[in-house]
Amino acid sequence: MIMVCCALIAGILGLFTLLVSPFVKQHAPLAWRGEVALPKAAPFSWRARLASFQFAFSGIGFVMTKEHNMRIHAVAAILVILVGIFLKLTATDWRWIAVAIMSVIVAETLNTAIEKTCNAMGNHYNEHVRVAKDVAAGAVLLSCGFAIFIGFSVMLPYAMVVEIPKNFNDFADLNMCTSSK
Repeated sequence: MIMVCCALIAGILGLFTLLVSPFVKQHAPLAWRGEVALPKAAPFSWRARLASFQFAFSGIGFVMTKEHNMRIHAVAAILVILVGIFLKLTATDWRWIAVAIMSVIVAETLNTAIEKTCNAMGNHYNEHVRVAKDVAAGAVLLSCGFAIFIGFSVMLPYAMVVEIPKNFNDFADLNMCTSSK
């Protein structure tokens, strides 16, 4: 019974909206576009698709060379990969590690895009810009926390099994440092 009443009320409101809408000035769905008509899409071309890859690689290169935090994430990713190789992770575990690494890289890349866009708006203080930049930085922090959790949950069982030699004679038993005499 309640659902029928809600449906009737929604229907009446919908009819009222249809009757009133011709008399109300319509706003653009995205405020930053204003009243400007969007240009028609260009026809498909392979050259344009190849150029879009060039732009994407240029963006990745910018983030890797200009953003300090991305370089820190890259070094951390390399260290995690080296530890994973040492621990001989399975293919399933590598998938989890790859998801964790990529979530941080993607979050940092989007954070950089948001920061650069906000900085292009000018150098005056704007509370909305501050919030956008803080939220983007928070997304990076969340993805890093997720990556750390994944890294520990995947690698800790392997690390618990690895025996660390107590002295250099134990290395000989592992056939790691034996001579060919």
